[in-house]
Amino acid sequence: MEFIIGFFTAISGLGKTLMIPMMITIIALIIRVPFSKALKSGITVGIGLTGLTLTMSLVTTYVGPIINVMVEKFGLKLTYVDVGWTAVSGIAYSTVVGAFIIPFTLLINVIVLALKGTKTLNIDIWNYWKYALAGSLVYLLTGSLVASFLAATVYIVACLVIADRTAELVQEFFGIPGISIPQGSAAGSVLICLLVEKVFNIFSSIFSRNKEKESTDWAAKINNNKVLQTINDPIYVGLAIGTFLALLGGYNLKGALEVGMYMAALMFILPRMASILMEGLTPISAAAKEFMGKKYKGQQFYIGMDSAIIIGHPTTLAVGLLSIPILLVLALLPGNKLIPMAGLATLAYFGVMATPIHKGKFFRTLVSQTVILTFCMYLGSYFAPLITEHALNAGTAVPEGAGGITSMSANVFEFLTYFLFKLGTIPGACISIAIVAVLIIWNRKYIAGKDNFTTQEFVSAEASDYKK
Repeated sequence: MEFIIGFFTAISGLGKTLMIPMMITIIALIIRVPFSKALKSGITVGIGLTGLTLTMSLVTTYVGPIINVMVEKFGLKLTYVDVGWTAVSGIAYSTVVGAFIIPFTLLINVIVLALKGTKTLNIDIWNYWKYALAGSLVYLLTGSLVASFLAATVYIVACLVIADRTAELVQEFFGIPGISIPQGSAAGSVLICLLVEKVFNIFSSIFSRNKEKESTDWAAKINNNKVLQTINDPIYVGLAIGTFLALLGGYNLKGALEVGMYMAALMFILPRMASILMEGLTPISAAAKEFMGKKYKGQQFYIGMDSAIIIGHPTTLAVGLLSIPILLVLALLPGNKLIPMAGLATLAYFGVMATPIHKGKFFRTLVSQTVILTFCMYLGSYFAPLITEHALNAGTAVPEGAGGITSMSANVFEFLTYFLFKLGTIPGACISIAIVAVLIIWNRKYIAGKDNFTTQEFVSAEASDYKK
């Protein structure tokens, strides 16, 4: 038993830069990709992930000091320190649930695939920590491993279903064939984004009656405006937002412009790192189509990936940067006990699914991001005592002067699974089983309705078919 726990703990300790390329290579070999091409694809994906990590470190390095100054200016004196998802993921994997979450998640994924309740094969193993966190929170509540893994199962299946339902949208919007995004944080934000989109569409239809022609004329004028075309370039957006944040943080003009240049570099380089990821996945996607077409008579499946692969859109990055001052204001809301710190450097990831759902519309994406951050902040406060308890059990030090540590990583699924078992272990277990069954049956019907094309059409489909 200790060997098994140690083995999977070692795997989870590899981090996504090693773990995901390894899984890409293994899956490529399973679907008959030649070894040299499979290995190159895995390494290429690893290079893309490394590039994304290095590029995103620009935010930590150059925006981090600004954040500290702004926290002092706002006078945020709160109880729990936000240590970010990286620290909490390590804590989640160090629990008894976390030790078994990798084989457990893979097993559940294979079972649901066999039942035709999903098309997604979730290889984003590093982010299985979200399921471990949900299960670990329930374990502290109930003391039952069965309840903990049932909670994790609800989360796993819900993410697979959401990944399937948003796969075509993601593929078409970003032009990346054959993928879906089952990552817990991304999937957990989808319902909020869809609700915000619905509200905007309702108001849009009310205020746009008899104004279609005027709106079209204005849109044409805006699109043809050379100044606005220049300003809309991601490089200028990064320069402007970076400079603005630095000035807000008390930097002089020279220092502010330097920060602006680094943010312009972020906006310019990050999409290119994402394209390297896509380059590594392209042969896998093509081989997967052919493999599934032969083995399963045209049944399609998606490669479940980290949301990092779609992080490079200009709207996502711009909203992520502007969310920093917004979150600091939100931290002043009554009932919040969390002081935003480490999570501020990764805000672009919180609303990554908002961009395709809102079709890249900046204001709608910003509104969704604000709502998501508000939820995450309050959930981070709510779960702070439990996360702190797990941290202490894992030997993690709590910063001096702080009441504990937490993260804004929790979302609606952690809350749902925890709430179910607050009703009691037996009621929670029964409801969890029912939810999983309903989700699988519901998604199975959805998939059956989508699979109306022939095997040959599926095998011969080109990557360009998924692009705009």
